[in-house]
Amino acid sequence: MRKILLLFVAISFTAFAQITITGSDISGMFAVGNTFTIHIDTTQTMMDIGSTGGGNNWNFTSLVSDLMSDQMCINPISSPYSNSFPGADFCIYNTASAGGFTSESWTFSSLNGFFDNMGSATTVVELPGYVTTIVNDPARHAFMIPTTYNSQWMETFTQTTYLNGAPLTSTSISLNTIVDAYGTMTIPGGASYDALRIRETTTIGGSASVGYTFVAKNGAQVSLDAVDPNPPTSGVINIDGGAYNGALGSSSVEQISNVPLDYNLSQNYPNPFNPSTNIQYSIPEASFVQLKVYDVLGNEVADLVNEQQTAGTYRADFSGEGLASGLYIARLTAGNFTSTVKMTLMK
Repeated sequence: MRKILLLFVAISFTAFAQITITGSDISGMFAVGNTFTIHIDTTQTMMDIGSTGGGNNWNFTSLVSDLMSDQMCINPISSPYSNSFPGADFCIYNTASAGGFTSESWTFSSLNGFFDNMGSATTVVELPGYVTTIVNDPARHAFMIPTTYNSQWMETFTQTTYLNGAPLTSTSISLNTIVDAYGTMTIPGGASYDALRIRETTTIGGSASVGYTFVAKNGAQVSLDAVDPNPPTSGVINIDGGAYNGALGSSSVEQISNVPLDYNLSQNYPNPFNPSTNIQYSIPEASFVQLKVYDVLGNEVADLVNEQQTAGTYRADFSGEGLASGLYIARLTAGNFTSTVKMTLMK
C-alpha cells in the first residue's frame, strides 16, 4: 500500500456539512493519551468515490480488517528518538507483529501553518541496536491550516532513510493535493460522519499515483489507493487496498479481569444514572469488539469501543452529558455474539 494518512480533528454531526479542520482541532485530537486502531484492507477491489462537490454519501462498510495496528499519542519528549526530530509537537507510538518479529515505531509531526509529517523511527525488538529512521526534508504537509473544501497545495520534499544514522536511500517526492468534495461517510461498523475528500497525486521518479482520503472532524477516516495512475474523479474506481479508523479519543475502557468462560454484557451500573454509568462486558477469546449506545429512535449517540481486544472482562464508561433524559440502548458485538441492555438517564 502506498500510504496511510492519519488525520484527526473534533466532532460534528450535521448531515452533508462542509467541515473545516483547524489547528486547535488537531491539537485537541492529538492530546497525549489519545488512542485509535488502524484497520488495513489488503484486497484489490472496487469502490465508489462519489463525485466532486457536496452532497456525497460515501459507503465504505465493505472494507475488511486484514491487519490492525493500535496507535497511541504520546509526548514527543518521551520518545527515545525525539532528538532526531527537534520541534515536534506530536508523536504517535505503535507496535506491530509480523513474521515472528515485533516492531516499535514513533511518528513525529509539527503544527506551524501546516500539519506536517516530519518522519519516523522504527526498531525491531528481536534485533536490538538497529534503528531505521525516515526523515522528510522539508516536512511533508498532511493538512493546510485551516483545511476545508477547495483547499489545495503543492510541495516537493526529500525523503531519506537511515540505518543507525547512516543514509541508505534518498528520494525526491512531489505532491499535488486538493480537497475536492464533501459529504457523509459510513465506515465499517455503521458509524457515519461528515467528511472531506482529499485527492493526493504523488510523483516519484516520473511515476504518478493517486490516493483518496476521507476525513471526519472526529478523526475517523478512510484511505484508498487507486490502481489507475490517473483515475476519474467520480464513480467507481479500482483500488489497491485501503485503510480505515474510527474516531480518535482517549480510552475510557479498562480491563478488570482475565479469561472469562462466556461472552456477556452486564446491566449498566448505576441504573438509572446521571450523568455517568459503567458498562461491563466479557469476551472469552480475542475478538473484534464494538460497544455502541443508541437512543430509542436507533440513532447512535456514542461509540465506546471499536477495536480488537484480548480475552477478558472490561468496564467502559458512558457519559450522558449533553443528552436528554430517557431510555438508551447499549449494544455489544464481539465475534458472532450480540447483546443489548436498556439504560435510563434521569436528569
